[in-house]
Amino acid sequence: MIPWYVYAFASIVFSTFFIILRKKALLKVHAMNLESARSLSMLVLILFLIPLINFNINKKVLFLVYIISLIATVGILFFSKALRHKDISLLYPLSNFKPAFVAVIAFFFLSEAITQKQIIGIIILLISAYLLESDHNLSNLYAPIKNFLKTKYSLYFTFSIFLFSITAVLDKYILSNYLDIFNYLFFIWLFIAVNFNIIHIVMYGYKDTINCFKKIKFLPLLIALLTIIKNLLVLKAISLAYISLVTPVLVLSTLFIVLLGGKFFHEKFLLFRLFISSLMLIGTYLIIV
Repeated sequence: MIPWYVYAFASIVFSTFFIILRKKALLKVHAMNLESARSLSMLVLILFLIPLINFNINKKVLFLVYIISLIATVGILFFSKALRHKDISLLYPLSNFKPAFVAVIAFFFLSEAITQKQIIGIIILLISAYLLESDHNLSNLYAPIKNFLKTKYSLYFTFSIFLFSITAVLDKYILSNYLDIFNYLFFIWLFIAVNFNIIHIVMYGYKDTINCFKKIKFLPLLIALLTIIKNLLVLKAISLAYISLVTPVLVLSTLFIVLLGGKFFHEKFLLFRLFISSLMLIGTYLIIV
């Protein structure tokens, strides 16, 4: 039997390529157009899972999966909007806030205590985010805070990470109690594809989605394929081990994405941002380990 950490580390590799290709596509098309095209591509690819799918599923479970898909749809859209307009190396370190959001959600809704170590971790994350927003310039102490609050794409990205924190908790709940990874992947992306394309048709019609395929050709399909692979790897790792064990490995993807993504797109202050990403990982580990 393959151990869970092999799946987790493999997901890091695919996640890195996934983010870089997604950013490359977003430089050419709008976020809504790409996500409409990607979700349609996902819909085509998941059809190959039909022989493995159990369609005799409790309606309440399907309803819960659909609610998760709605949260994920909003998160994906805000994530893509942010990624389109800001540097990978500037944005992606903020994904380390996900464990902090999970801890806070668990505190308010599951009555789980926040430990002193977790509080220190959250403080480190906040300081790191402040330094990140300073973007190599600390001449004005209030500027990083103003920059974060006034730059809507940083807020978009942070909001998307908050939503993904909610879906991560719900993913584990569904996988632990109701569905295997193939059934869950099939239904969640079926619903996400429906959500995106209904919204896209109502707001923009269908021609922009077709033009997206014409403009960036095979990229939506390739990104969709990477989506399936990385999601299956993550879900498999989560299904084999406690999420508290899997998450510390998964967050390492931040360093690879910041380094390789920053180099690929020739982004500035890369070493500084990589240092901040490493600092944020320390805060993340204090929260989850």
